[in-house]
Amino acid sequence: MRAIIFANGHMEHLPGGISPFKTDDLIIAADGGLRFCIQENIVPHLIVGDLDSVNRTHLSEMTRRGAQVIRYPVDKDATDLELSLQVALNKGAQEIILLSALGARWDMTFSNVLLLASDLLNHVHVRLLDNNQEIFCIKGCKQIDLIHRKGNCLSLLPLSTSVDGITLQGMQYPLNNERLQLGTSRGLSNIIIEQEASIQIQRGVLLVCLEC
Repeated sequence: MRAIIFANGHMEHLPGGISPFKTDDLIIAADGGLRFCIQENIVPHLIVGDLDSVNRTHLSEMTRRGAQVIRYPVDKDATDLELSLQVALNKGAQEIILLSALGARWDMTFSNVLLLASDLLNHVHVRLLDNNQEIFCIKGCKQIDLIHRKGNCLSLLPLSTSVDGITLQGMQYPLNNERLQLGTSRGLSNIIIEQEASIQIQRGVLLVCLEC
């Protein structure tokens, strides 16, 4: 099952490739993300959060149309997006797409991006989509294949102290079993030059930003 979560950031339009939604998609509005559901005329299955950023008229309309509310207290130890991720996992999501998760506040933006590295998400594929960009995280010993992305820009940002054993194939600037240290800009602005490309790492936590 795929979960699509609307956060309370900025979004000009729905990213390409995910609309129309699948019939078995689980749609979640994380608190103020409900406004994007209103904007796109999408009725979420769930509205999750403390509801401090929700327009009451929108809330009434969506509950009338069948949306269920999972309400949390204002004094809580997790953001509405993190709570929504946990709800999606509890519902059995195997893939999660995050929308409108960037740009409203820098602290929230960084928090939303860093959630991709959470141990909570170790066993589920999570992607953050924003207009024409996709962000995801690679952890541990893993290979990710990138098919039909020729010409797209790709950047790598270490989130751990170092990321070891990085091998890039099908890129303008290939790497072969190399290391990137936390804080380096070396991994930015690569270009995919083959129809079949891949990223492999042996150890560490790597954030991947991909033009889509």
